[in-house]
Amino acid sequence: VSSCDCLCTEELSDSVLLFLCHGALAMLEWKNGSMGENGEKLLLDIALVLLSLASRLKESNMAVSLSRILAIWTNSALDVLESSSQNLKSSLNGNSNTTGKLLEYVYTHWEHPLDAVRHQAKLIFKNILRIHQATLKGSVVKSDPFFSMLTESLLSLEWHVKGKYASLGCLVESVGVENILTVDRTIPAQILDVMGDQSLAPYASDLLETMFINHKSHLISAFQKNIWINHWHDTWVSPLLLILCEGNPDQTTYVIDYYLPKLLKCSPDSLSYMIKILQASADKLLILSLGSCNTRGALGALMACLRTARAHGHLQFREIMRDGLLSIGCVKQGLVHQHNQVRIDALGLLCETHRSTEILTMEEMQLIQFFITYNLNSQSPAVRQQICSLLKKLFCRIQESSQVLYKLEQSKTKQELIKESAKWGHFATLQQYKDFMSSICDKLFEALFPGSSHPTRFSSLTILGSIAEIFSAAEGHTQAVFQLAQEIDPTRVQMLIQCFASTFEEVKVLAFELLMKLHDRLDLQDSENLHLLFQAALDLSISTKPYDCVTASYLLNFLIHHKGLLNICLKNQQVAHTFQIDEDMSASTVEKNTLAVIKYLLSNLEREIFQAEKSLLQAAASFPMYGRVHCITGTLQQLPLNNLTLVTEWRQMVTKLILMSYRLSSVVSPIVQSSSPEGLIPMDNDSESAGRLQMILHEIQPRDTNDYFTQAKILKEHHRVDFAKLTDDEPVENVCTEIRGKEGQTCDVTAQMVLVCCWRSMKEISLLLGMLCKLLPLQTVSESSDGLITVEQVKGIGDYFKHHLLQSRHRGAFELAYTGFVMLTEILSRCTNESLHTLPQQWLYNVLEEIKSCDPSSKLCATRRSAGIPFYIQALLASEPKKSKTNLLKMTMNELISLAVPVNESPNIIPQVHALNILRALFRDTRFGENIIPYIADGIQAAILGFTSPVWAVRNSSTLLFSTLITRIFGVKRGKDENSKKNRMTGREFFSRFPTLYPFLLQQLEVVARTMGSETGELKLHPSLFLLLLILGKLYPSPMDGTYSALSMAPFVPFIMRDWEPGWEAASQHRRRKTESEKS
Repeated sequence: VSSCDCLCTEELSDSVLLFLCHGALAMLEWKNGSMGENGEKLLLDIALVLLSLASRLKESNMAVSLSRILAIWTNSALDVLESSSQNLKSSLNGNSNTTGKLLEYVYTHWEHPLDAVRHQAKLIFKNILRIHQATLKGSVVKSDPFFSMLTESLLSLEWHVKGKYASLGCLVESVGVENILTVDRTIPAQILDVMGDQSLAPYASDLLETMFINHKSHLISAFQKNIWINHWHDTWVSPLLLILCEGNPDQTTYVIDYYLPKLLKCSPDSLSYMIKILQASADKLLILSLGSCNTRGALGALMACLRTARAHGHLQFREIMRDGLLSIGCVKQGLVHQHNQVRIDALGLLCETHRSTEILTMEEMQLIQFFITYNLNSQSPAVRQQICSLLKKLFCRIQESSQVLYKLEQSKTKQELIKESAKWGHFATLQQYKDFMSSICDKLFEALFPGSSHPTRFSSLTILGSIAEIFSAAEGHTQAVFQLAQEIDPTRVQMLIQCFASTFEEVKVLAFELLMKLHDRLDLQDSENLHLLFQAALDLSISTKPYDCVTASYLLNFLIHHKGLLNICLKNQQVAHTFQIDEDMSASTVEKNTLAVIKYLLSNLEREIFQAEKSLLQAAASFPMYGRVHCITGTLQQLPLNNLTLVTEWRQMVTKLILMSYRLSSVVSPIVQSSSPEGLIPMDNDSESAGRLQMILHEIQPRDTNDYFTQAKILKEHHRVDFAKLTDDEPVENVCTEIRGKEGQTCDVTAQMVLVCCWRSMKEISLLLGMLCKLLPLQTVSESSDGLITVEQVKGIGDYFKHHLLQSRHRGAFELAYTGFVMLTEILSRCTNESLHTLPQQWLYNVLEEIKSCDPSSKLCATRRSAGIPFYIQALLASEPKKSKTNLLKMTMNELISLAVPVNESPNIIPQVHALNILRALFRDTRFGENIIPYIADGIQAAILGFTSPVWAVRNSSTLLFSTLITRIFGVKRGKDENSKKNRMTGREFFSRFPTLYPFLLQQLEVVARTMGSETGELKLHPSLFLLLLILGKLYPSPMDGTYSALSMAPFVPFIMRDWEPGWEAASQHRRRKTESEKS
């Protein structure tokens, strides 16, 4: 013990000191008073050391360790108190200095960003209450001043403070709920009002559960049942029913999801009371009680209660019908109610059961059919998802209950078989199931008629997909009561294929997945039909409508599963000469077809790229190339790339695809990488096209201005047109460049068509290259038998992405490259090849050095928020393994912070601008999680100091960084109430998380105050005043703040009062000028 005591006073590092304390708490025996007085002193010393470390250890892992060790200390204190001296009890009671500091720690950390810290803070608070109880000498806990003070303090907090709920729950367990309700009887209603906010609903429901369970125990011990149950209902059930009938939609939804199940679990008998009250309300106000689109009414509340009760096993549907709790007519009213959630609750009442093998009744089947007739076209995506989810539960119930019926039939004895009535009952139920599922499928396919709405198609396809998945072919001992494939005919197959033409991709996805589930039952071996579909896909792949290529991709992915497609592809002469596959090879049909389709697409694409190199205008008008690339990427995603047979052919194909991507990129890059690509039309070598273009430019030239539009932005200026020949009196028939298509027909092309063609081509190239790196097995050595892509090819792809990210100026350009680059960096971080695994680290070092050096020859873009540089660094850092020590992130953040806050004034501000822009992107990226929190304080300082720079670029970047940090610290503001404390925090919590900001903000306020105190009396507003006041305006004092807190906000008050008057005067002048301008 004496050795441990000395260690607490030694000068050791914080981490060593922390774990020494942990070791002392874990290894020493604290029970039964074996430690003596020295042990008690050591216990108090350890507490002081741990609490002093709390203000210094801010890294996530250290903060979690500290909170856990503090919780261990409170458990050790409870052990010691069982046989401790009176001195220790005095040192640990609620009014002691140690307990006060522990409470400060709890108040500071009960809303910590880390779940583990919040959980430990709750445990520490709970143990503090137990420690104080252990120090009392037989006194009444309920009247203790410490508990009274805590109750008053906690209730004075606003309900948006999440830590309030857990602490009140602990207090209820210690002093009883009656002490809380004595202060304010409306507390249950207040907590229910808070449940309109989903972020608070779980905390509020947990607190309510603790309170009503404690209240029930108290009432049972004090009163007879018929007395206490009424009192309990008045306190907890009546406010619930009022909200269910009249509350706003969000509030009622969260109350039903979080609160109602817990209430029924505590008191199942309360269900009959709820039903009685709601039925009486419905009878008295039959019309009004039905609710509206905004409120549920009594009918909606009744549906919600019955649904929850049935889902949790408190009653069955047969009991509802038998006891007359609800009529069939009321259920139908609920199924077509104008309030969405009432319809969902009514459907949930039919679909959700406590046992998944509960047999459906005939009434339930009829009601489900009634519901589907009127609800497939719901306009709300959330409602559609809930409908599909509930019906899937119903189908699972049919499948599982049918298996129970089959087993019952097989296990019957001979005597039972004689009883024909029982036998007939089981078979009748199974036949009802089959007829019911068949009628459901009929309704769903009828809804897929041509021209049906997107909601209808989405609902129908999703439900059909669930049916195909659940009622799949029988395997093993499973017997299928129904199979969707038996309901499929050629007409319905055609209806599903027509869904590929939908403009909504989710409909295409659902239709494709359903066709794949039914693939074995489809008969598409008719060569003529296959050829027509294949030709339609090829035509769509070069359509000028961007989403036609998505349709083509899904159609091709569907066709490659059919054997006859290979022969159709081989009929093409160019493919047949360079591509020979024996149909009897061991390769799968999908692999052979995919290789043939990609070869077919690639041969066409290479010809089109050759034409585009001559005339990009003609390519944009007649055969935009991005569709072919999109189809190639889509077909590759359907292939098991790690289990291929035709490895040699695929290796050659990958090489061709990479070279094609580079070639296509070189064609479209001049447009995409232009600083102003909108409206840019490249000049072709064709003199006719060039002359036509100049006529258009002359036509759109404003007549009352100078010749601003005369000089067109062009890529090649080989041809000039004599504008003197063009008079104002000669009208131009068209405003589009006219070019000749493939078959000689004339086509008009606009700048928008060219831009779409180039941007989408670049996007598809990036996705293709990224996917090749992500999915293909790597060929680490030339003799590798299974690798499809080489190390050099991966490095080349990396250089390609790096070039486009670092040198592109337009956001659209580098965003396209970013998607593919993320795929590449993710695979490099997991790669076993050392040269590839270290590439992200090398690239990161190189770009940081280039930013710091600021070489005049550097091509990095300092404008446009540093263009693609932040994206580039984001991708490199995000690829770092999550379980690593994030050394790259730490190194990068330290480098960027040093550049963003230069020690000396440098004439070159470009590195500072880059650093500020990159920091903004990193702070916005949620993938870095809590690892970036330690750098927030430095980021705030960099933003405030940068805002005072005389250079506009620095001020602009600093403003953007500051805005990002405010959102990161306080969260996204979702309400319009400027005085709301929801997106604010106490000064204690803020400065405890970011202690270095306390002296910094004080210093900056002092500088502002000196600047505004002008001798001439002229109003001078310091540039950083607004930022400082914005931060301080987000902070507020808490009733839990102690007067002895080292991080008190009192020192800020004199400076704020001094800055208030001139700031208010400036704002008043601004409002007066605005009012005068509006009047004039």
